[in-house]
Amino acid sequence: MPLTNTASKFFTESVDLTTTSQTVVYTVPNNHSAVVKALIVANTDTSNRNITLEWYHADDASTHSILEGHQITGSNFEAVFNDNVPMYLHEGDILYITATTANTIVVTISVEEYYDPNR
Repeated sequence: MPLTNTASKFFTESVDLTTTSQTVVYTVPNNHSAVVKALIVANTDTSNRNITLEWYHADDASTHSILEGHQITGSNFEAVFNDNVPMYLHEGDILYITATTANTIVVTISVEEYYDPNR
């Protein structure tokens, strides 16, 4: 169980998808649990572009599709996770994103990490 009464760590970072290969957006560190407070996918191109978002669940070493071939309208963005729809992750879990066209998608993620000594 995470220690929610101790200090948590907040951070936000962005990843430019410069290839069409699967790209790591976030990995939960050892001995931590995390809450994804926001995951925003922006299409910087004027044409519609597709993305695939996957979650690697470390507990059972399985990968699950969250969005598969999902279209992001040109010059627009979508919030996949937010305060009303967060995602809870644990040690070793990974979020991956793949773009069908390089240099058109920017992903911004905001996470709160909790020390979880039992992980």
